Amino acid sequence: MEPHPIPIEKAKELLAGDLGNVYRKILMDCCAPIYWFRRDIPNPPIAHNGTLTIARTPKALLGITAAHVLEQFSKDCKAHSAQRLQVANVTVGDFMNRVVGVSTKLDIATIELDEDLLKRLGKTPLGEWPAWPPHEGRGIMIGGYPAAAREESTETLEVNYGLFTALGVARTVTQRQVTWLIEPEFQLSGTAVKAPPAQYDLGGISGGPLISWFETEQHVTHHRLSAIVTEHPDYAMNSDVPPIARLVAIRADAISETGKIYE
Repeated sequence: MEPHPIPIEKAKELLAGDLGNVYRKILMDCCAPIYWFRRDIPNPPIAHNGTLTIARTPKALLGITAAHVLEQFSKDCKAHSAQRLQVANVTVGDFMNRVVGVSTKLDIATIELDEDLLKRLGKTPLGEWPAWPPHEGRGIMIGGYPAAAREESTETLEVNYGLFTALGVARTVTQRQVTWLIEPEFQLSGTAVKAPPAQYDLGGISGGPLISWFETEQHVTHHRLSAIVTEHPDYAMNSDVPPIARLVAIRADAISETGKIYE
């Protein structure tokens, strides 16, 4: 029998203890910031950034992000061809050649990774496959690398991103997407999974993982990739009328073992 999603009360109980640190590490290990900048000017600013979720299926090692992240990179390359793309602090010059599938309809994209790149990134991919969607009202956790948490050094040219994580419940689950409202009552104090500040700029978390918890009949709890973040509230562009504090993620079960995307 397929394990069932655990309720938010159970998720809060788990995260209130040491497992809060364990799950934050899981999020940190399975995703990385992706960003790019021009190489033809001194001290170049970062043009744009997103998040890359890393997952291992029975047939492939994949990076997964939002399709609009790749579209923005292509657009920036057309404007200035001398762009350097990095995943964390590893330069990936052939990134676009690694693309397996892109769905502008769903706004997700898959990229072929290899063991050498994985080793250099120091990441641990999510290994349970296929992806399972969450159930409405059940516990989920989200991660990503917003630009607001980025630190840059003009002297060493190093870039460090802070990891955003949040605990919540799946508010709406459709055949294609999952939505999450940033609700203070479902946040915890004193744990590794911190509540986001009010109107926090989440630009850059597109491509981040939405992970659900499941529990077997024997009460063994485990996690699994459920969706990929594709949309977040834009407070800067809507300062007069603040948008709904909502994240949208596309269900990851649209991705096959090979990385092909089913629309």
